[in-house]
Amino acid sequence: MNTAQTRLVEELQELSLGLNESNTLIFKEVNGTLLCQFLMHGLVCHTVTVTCELLAKALWQISSMGIIDGADFMIFKNVFDKFSLHLKARQLYTELGVQQPDLNIELQNLLVA
Repeated sequence: MNTAQTRLVEELQELSLGLNESNTLIFKEVNGTLLCQFLMHGLVCHTVTVTCELLAKALWQISSMGIIDGADFMIFKNVFDKFSLHLKARQLYTELGVQQPDLNIELQNLLVA
């Protein structure tokens, strides 16, 4: 059974693999999904299709016009575990039907070094 939570976890794991092999991340919306292309030296080395709406919105929100590169990429790579945990918690609150606490951190704050 592929629930929204397992889909989120699987997509986060795929993104984690791409982060280790690249230095740039480009997003492109395709047929209601978010295509994430990891680049190394200008060539695509890993591709992930994100179907989880929560993850797609979060990724797009932290990107600059669909691109994460340079220092922003390194920061994102270093805080990816925190980013993942934040999204998993938000997904869990949604599935439980519980109002999220007021400690809802803006995603941009996660990228502060």
